Amino acid sequence: MSWNQKKRREKQLTETMRKVIALHSYTILCSILLIFLSNISIAVDTITPTQTVRDGEMLVSSGERFELGFFSPGNSKNRYVGIWYKQITIPTVVWVANRDNPLTNSSGILRIGDEGNLILLNEAEASVMWWSNQSKADNPVAQLLDSGNLVIREANDEDPQNYLWQSFDHPTDTLLPGMKLGWNLKTSMNRYLTSWKSEDDPSTGDFSFRIDPHGFPEAFLLNRLVRQYRSGPWDGIGFSGVPEIKPSSIFNFSFTSNQEEVYYSFSLKNESFVSRLMVNHSGQLQRYTWLETDRFWNLFWLAPKDQCDNYRECGAYGICDMNASPVCKCVKGFEPKNPDDWYLRDGSGGCIKKSEFDCEKGYGFLTLKGMKLPDTSLSFADKSMTLKECEAVCRKNCSCTAYANSDITGGGTGCVIWTGDLMDLRKYTEGGQDLYVRVAASELVPNHAIFNSLSRVDSTPLAELNIHIFIHPSHHFKYYSWLVACSGYMSPEYAMDGLFSMKSDVFSFGVLVLEIISGKKNKGFYYSDNQLNLLGHVWRLWREGKAVALLDSSMRDSCPTYEVLRCIHVGLLCVQERAEDRPTISSVILMLNSENAILPQPKNPGFCLVRSPIETESSSSKQESCTINQVTVTMLEAR
Repeated sequence: MSWNQKKRREKQLTETMRKVIALHSYTILCSILLIFLSNISIAVDTITPTQTVRDGEMLVSSGERFELGFFSPGNSKNRYVGIWYKQITIPTVVWVANRDNPLTNSSGILRIGDEGNLILLNEAEASVMWWSNQSKADNPVAQLLDSGNLVIREANDEDPQNYLWQSFDHPTDTLLPGMKLGWNLKTSMNRYLTSWKSEDDPSTGDFSFRIDPHGFPEAFLLNRLVRQYRSGPWDGIGFSGVPEIKPSSIFNFSFTSNQEEVYYSFSLKNESFVSRLMVNHSGQLQRYTWLETDRFWNLFWLAPKDQCDNYRECGAYGICDMNASPVCKCVKGFEPKNPDDWYLRDGSGGCIKKSEFDCEKGYGFLTLKGMKLPDTSLSFADKSMTLKECEAVCRKNCSCTAYANSDITGGGTGCVIWTGDLMDLRKYTEGGQDLYVRVAASELVPNHAIFNSLSRVDSTPLAELNIHIFIHPSHHFKYYSWLVACSGYMSPEYAMDGLFSMKSDVFSFGVLVLEIISGKKNKGFYYSDNQLNLLGHVWRLWREGKAVALLDSSMRDSCPTYEVLRCIHVGLLCVQERAEDRPTISSVILMLNSENAILPQPKNPGFCLVRSPIETESSSSKQESCTINQVTVTMLEAR
């Protein structure tokens, strides 16, 4: 080969190398550009049926608050499609698509299928790992919103009411602002939280937090199907069992319950705040807030947080109080079902009635303040009723065990009624609400008490009249002595002489009440013609609905009408013909002192003439006469 030929050959090789290098550089540049363009095309919030999201690619919400892509949790090598916060440095996944069917390789593809469903494919195995399962769409797109909600919608319809499918309807372990926890009753869709199996495994765990729509709706934390914690019903401000969580400058909390939906939701007043509610794999309900300055998740609230948060910690009619020791105690009138267990501080067996009582007349309502309302799953609620109407309904139903307001805002409105055992009661130092529990009348009267009745008869000829009923246990008899002292009506020493002792019944007391109201005064407690005429007159007026006409004219402006009618009612009950129909003294005291006490309708009064107490037993000059065959006397015995 000549020198010229060598030069030409070298020149050709040089030119070829230059072209190869140029082509290689161009190929590399094109590859880089393609990758860049690919990332640009996929780093958006929406995909169409012609686009996919592969492992390593992601969707980003328009405001860059959330990302959707493939991830492996903790030490796991499995691959999942999930949604997490984009700008929070601590990886925090809030939703997982294929939580119970993970990929074992990186060949996953997320795309919109022919029917409009969002589908996760394992490309290597040509298998479907997850799909959205909604109805067919004409021109669907999938979009990741700044709320963290992944939605499928028609391309030209952004109305949230018309979404074809959304991840917010299929939560995993996290509730975000704007999500609904609860039921769509029209479609029977139930949205609830379910924990991860472990920190490294997002598959369905044992714990769930869900709304029970039955009765007066409330939320429960469950371990599988076993209730662990109860939120209490919504009281108009928050959940009855979460008094520490109320609307603030950060949060808005809401609860909706109607014929179409029953759900809880929350929102943030400032969009710069970040907060989430979750059920962790250990079975705790936790609310976190993100502290941007310190760059960490702050635990804002959790449940169950103490012993009294455990569901039915003190059983039926047991009140749990973290400020008491032991924490369990029985509602007044009840006693531990298993005393030995209570002694060992196990109150789960609950409480039972000390004694049965006649629900027709032998009961009243005990007011428990600062309470978490009992389990309302089997309760009845009416938002339109007043508390008085609620009480009236409860009184008419012998199965009613308690009642309360359903809403505590504005002084209280609405009605909740329980007809079964009261479960999961809790006492709060702050917060809670009033609960009215049906108990025996005797439980509303202390062992040693002084009651002042009919004390509003001032500015009248009977201005100084005050009736005091003293109740005290006798050390000499097995029954109580009932003493009445009437200042300005009869001398205390005369009353103390045994007029209302164990030898007398409450008949005399009834006549006394009616005489005071009518302004007719008679010394002594024998029944004169005037007194019998009074009973007959009173009974006629009562039956005609004109009992208020009995009130002495000088007292009309000083006594509320409802109090007068109540006293007349009590008086008539005390003078019923049959002794067994007359209330006990303890019931009388309850009736006069409690607006919540039951007052049964009186029956016919007795019209008896009995001899004056000043006559001796041997006197034969005065004979006893009566319109019935025999006189009955109620003997009072201590229980």
